[in-house]
Amino acid sequence: MCIISNRILFVISVFILTFSSLPARAQRVALKTNTLDWVLMSPNLALDTRLSRRLTFEIGITGNPLSKTPYGTDIMLKNLRIQPSLRYWFNRPMARHFMGVAVCGGVYDLRLREHCYRGNIAAAGLTYGYALVLNRHWNVEFSIGAGIGRVWGYDYRYSEGRPKDTNMSKWIPVPIGTGISFSYIFQ
Repeated sequence: MCIISNRILFVISVFILTFSSLPARAQRVALKTNTLDWVLMSPNLALDTRLSRRLTFEIGITGNPLSKTPYGTDIMLKNLRIQPSLRYWFNRPMARHFMGVAVCGGVYDLRLREHCYRGNIAAAGLTYGYALVLNRHWNVEFSIGAGIGRVWGYDYRYSEGRPKDTNMSKWIPVPIGTGISFSYIFQ
């Protein structure tokens, strides 16, 4: 037990000494959550990191694995989505106006009364947004985006059961990168 503890302390010490001797740069990282996804009962979290004076890279994950939702008995939504995006900021990263390119991939299971949709989605699109700086660490970000997505999977009536083979594959317009997010910025 003592030997394992000493090895862990040694590894942590080497890690701290190695990274504390590197030159410090003004790196900004934000952790954020989208309130519009919470309305859909889909917990979410995104990490936004500064790449340069004008670029940031964001990657977010959203999901609702529950089979029962508080929408009532007629509506059920389960989903899992990952969405990376690259953003160009007109002023400075994480403040004021930005434009971005976003991609999205995920799985979904949606039931609206008797009609069920189950499958996968892959999408890409453009976003525009504004980050309102509240103080040194907190922002509210408003964004809107549009894109095109490819969905494939099953489209069926609940009473009939899911078919054996996929019966749906189509291109649809999708809102991508849309939301009202609260961000905490680490500096």
